[in-house]
Amino acid sequence: MTYQELLELKSKRAEKLKEGQDLLAKKDFEAHKALMGEVTKMNAEIDAGESQIAEEGRFGEADEMLKGLHQNFQQRKEEKAKGKAVEAIRGTNEYATAFAKALRNGVKVKQAWGNEEYSILTKALTETGGSPEGSDGGFLVPQDFDNLIHQYEKEYLDLSQFFTVENVRSHSGWRAVEQGKRKPLPKILEMGTIGKDEQPKFDKVTYTVDKYGDRLPVSSELLEDNTAGLLQYLAGWFAPKYILTKNTLLLALLKALTPEVALAAGSEAKTLRKALITKLNTAHSMSAVLLTNQDGYAEMDGWEDKNGRPLLVPNPADPNVYRLSGRQVIYGDNDLIANESAKIPIYAGNFKALGTLFVRKGIEMAATDVGGDAWATDSYELRGLCRMTAVAMDKAAAFKATITTGG
Repeated sequence: MTYQELLELKSKRAEKLKEGQDLLAKKDFEAHKALMGEVTKMNAEIDAGESQIAEEGRFGEADEMLKGLHQNFQQRKEEKAKGKAVEAIRGTNEYATAFAKALRNGVKVKQAWGNEEYSILTKALTETGGSPEGSDGGFLVPQDFDNLIHQYEKEYLDLSQFFTVENVRSHSGWRAVEQGKRKPLPKILEMGTIGKDEQPKFDKVTYTVDKYGDRLPVSSELLEDNTAGLLQYLAGWFAPKYILTKNTLLLALLKALTPEVALAAGSEAKTLRKALITKLNTAHSMSAVLLTNQDGYAEMDGWEDKNGRPLLVPNPADPNVYRLSGRQVIYGDNDLIANESAKIPIYAGNFKALGTLFVRKGIEMAATDVGGDAWATDSYELRGLCRMTAVAMDKAAAFKATITTGG
């Protein structure tokens, strides 16, 4: 399998998964089950193809492209293996119990080393490389905490669901991104020599995760609550901040898109629909979503065709999802997606191709009863930390349009 064929297979898999979403919306579970069977087979083929190409590049000193792909594949493979090992530890009742006990006793990471009561906590920290990761922060939260975070993500607008998200274990790394247009097969004369398959060109896109965190004062009584109740409370505090942090990083990618497409007054819908066709290649256009704020959605809600019919129509498979020219329309609060200089933004495109959110799992948390006002108020201060970054991959996969409000 060539790398080009591997990319095409991954693209087909993405299309299948999109079909799966529509089938779930229609509650056609039998068809969805059959489709997921196809996806499983494609996953196995993709894994085998990646392994083959990586092995070809293992000793391909003369071919920098293959060599780089091998290194990238090995890095991902190692991170995946480490991730499974850590998640297996964090998913046990023993881990959740030790985590809650460490918080209640104000145990710091450095104090836990060599202490049998907290050995499972330090094991999770060292599993990813042998160094005390988190010694500057806290213990990795139990798997149940992650599950609670995911529940809260359903209650808020989480932009990461529209972008590519990669869970990583290292602080930094890189990904290979294909560049340039694909070319047709060359013409070959009768009895002529068939040339070597032209290899695609790549850009090396690097990432470095940044650290984000906040502190929360809690009473001694709350910290003594049962483990499930304690995790529920902490997730309720941390989840909205966590989601907003992700949204802020991803919105920065969208705001950086240039040049702007100004939607002409009186023909905003026509201008936007034309841009969807002319500003994006066909694949990105067909996969595009539209993201705006409350003001933008209110404007779009008033767009009509020549017969007075609304252009914003519900998806037959899901009446709660609205579409414009077949593309899903999403909107957030004005305080999340703000107007800029009397202009309402509308971001359009294939956001999964535009950018990747690299999230270093997992979230860290620690408690103290001697910091800040904790000692004076007989309370504790909790600190939660996470690490992530958003990186632009294909800036041509999306564009920014604006409506001038005149206000």
